[in-house]
Amino acid sequence: MKNRIAILIASLTAVSSTFAASYSTEATITPLKGKTQYEAVVRVSQLVERDGKVAEELIAQPKITFLPGSPASLYSGLQPSNPNYQNEDNVSVDVSWPTAGEGGFALCAVTVKRGDKVVSKSRMKVKVDDK
Repeated sequence: MKNRIAILIASLTAVSSTFAASYSTEATITPLKGKTQYEAVVRVSQLVERDGKVAEELIAQPKITFLPGSPASLYSGLQPSNPNYQNEDNVSVDVSWPTAGEGGFALCAVTVKRGDKVVSKSRMKVKVDDK
């Protein structure tokens, strides 16, 4: 009987940790006035189980304003010197965009870390026809 209980607990732990490591990432890039600047809004949520159902819990929603042809980066989260740094999620966003007036691809890379450990990476690539 004790062996069966131990196996059941291990299985529940494995299922729970699967949800703890699942993230949803959405990114929207929109032009601002006159297409001289753009804004990237990134929404990062962790998938969690509540009452037997999977739900999204918002972790971060960073916004970056950038110029065409110039890369931009943003960090959202605790600093490594904070005592809770290893237990909290932090989000890094990197955006690159073709030079103004040229076509190509915009890239948005999102990295979610818990402390220094990478728990999720997403990379979105969007075709830009700005000619």
